[in-house]
Amino acid sequence: MIAIIKEILARKNLIGELVLKDLKLRYGRPVLGPFWAFLSPLATVFIFYLVFSVFLKAKTEESPYVLYLMAAIFPWRFFNDSLVCSTTCLVDNKNLIRESNFPYYFLPLSIVLANMINFLPSLAVLIFTAFFVLKGLPLLIILLPLVLVMQLLLTIGLSVIFSLLYVKYRDLKYILEIALTVSFYLTPVFYSIYLVKNSLAPVLFKAYLYNPLTGILIFYRSVILKGFYPFIDKDLGWLSSIALVVCFSLAVLFLGFYCYLRFKNKIHDYLSC
Repeated sequence: MIAIIKEILARKNLIGELVLKDLKLRYGRPVLGPFWAFLSPLATVFIFYLVFSVFLKAKTEESPYVLYLMAAIFPWRFFNDSLVCSTTCLVDNKNLIRESNFPYYFLPLSIVLANMINFLPSLAVLIFTAFFVLKGLPLLIILLPLVLVMQLLLTIGLSVIFSLLYVKYRDLKYILEIALTVSFYLTPVFYSIYLVKNSLAPVLFKAYLYNPLTGILIFYRSVILKGFYPFIDKDLGWLSSIALVVCFSLAVLFLGFYCYLRFKNKIHDYLSC
């Protein structure tokens, strides 16, 4: 892993160029350009708010429903878009891989970093909105860099793993799409976590909390939404779920780069098939 870090630092300019290339491909032609980075997730929030809050009268006791949605949909879009785009990146860029000499994991890494840059404007909108609606931010806001890093590491690890697997197993793209859809509905994005608690046995609910994506969303809401953490702390064991997220993210990251180091010499063979 130390060798990987040194490699990234030594060739950070190349990674920067790949990130810039990805952003230019996305926003070079659209009239609104980079504004789509937060207009698209805001539109998603509006649709969910309209359907569940206005039509179905859904409410969350933990925080205002629109903020509850924003604090989950924005991070989820970053996670979902990164995995979907990075899974096929080695196959999509096989000519570049054949003609150039650079570490293959730079491609999924650059895609995740580009999506991270896309995510930051919507995160700023969330923080700005939460500040004015809730009349301030919690002290836990100082932990926001930690949750960002944990989600980033988890996303990078999974992106590297899936991009390597897709080189050999082309059905993975469709399996991943289904898995992400299922994960979206099994994670408290648009419904209160207390709805799950009241519907499941204590043992099953504890297992539900061990879903790292659930922990990440709880983490985001706790550090951005004022009053959220005191509301859930006594019931959900927030700190234990965060500890799990930290350990899981680091484990996935190490696994991703272990797989890369083990199979990087076989990638050319699969790409030539």
